[in-house]
Amino acid sequence: MAQVKLADHMKERRSGYERWPERMSPFVTISRQFGCYGFSVGLLLMEILNEDAPPQRTWHIYNREILARLATETNLAAEFLDGLRREKPSLIVDFFRALSRDRIPSGYEVRHRITTIIRGLAMKGCAIIVGQGGAGATADLPNGISIRLEAPEGWRARQIAQREGITEARARVKVRAKEQEREHLRTIYQKRFHREPPFDIVYDCSAFTLAQIAQHVAYAMRLKGCIT
Repeated sequence: MAQVKLADHMKERRSGYERWPERMSPFVTISRQFGCYGFSVGLLLMEILNEDAPPQRTWHIYNREILARLATETNLAAEFLDGLRREKPSLIVDFFRALSRDRIPSGYEVRHRITTIIRGLAMKGCAIIVGQGGAGATADLPNGISIRLEAPEGWRARQIAQREGITEARARVKVRAKEQEREHLRTIYQKRFHREPPFDIVYDCSAFTLAQIAQHVAYAMRLKGCIT
């Protein structure tokens, strides 16, 4: 993987966040446990919201597109950036990065730029943001709603086993490995964007269908005044 120079906007600017208007357009963030079909819920919600949305206010969903945008900015592969985003701090890695003439971004720089992209999408409005630390990144922005999708481990393992054609035992191992991987990111985002409670609504995916969850989120948005 070739190293590249970072653009200036990859560097930390503590005062660089945009100011928002008094009445921002609405947005939604979806956090999920592995195996809970967050993107599918987002697609269903987008379809519901677009039924009554005017053409100039069409809703869009964002997930891997956020990493793809960053990949375009840095000329690095999205998969490579995702790995950097998840990496733990390392003095040795940071030392060799400092010696390099053409720097590869650190996990901190990647996460910071992703946060900036997410906030821009939320402020533009009519955005459904799946994962990527969206709930924390937008916690202080008005007119949004954050949801979390969870389910018992056994239920999630059965979903993964059926979807990928593997045994339930293998699926359970995969679920635990993914959750351990995400725990590091969750800890980072909770420290940087502390909010109590961290989400507006938490759903048990084993108790509701994806369509029911999407319908309820749209209803909650109307109750909250995000949409009419």
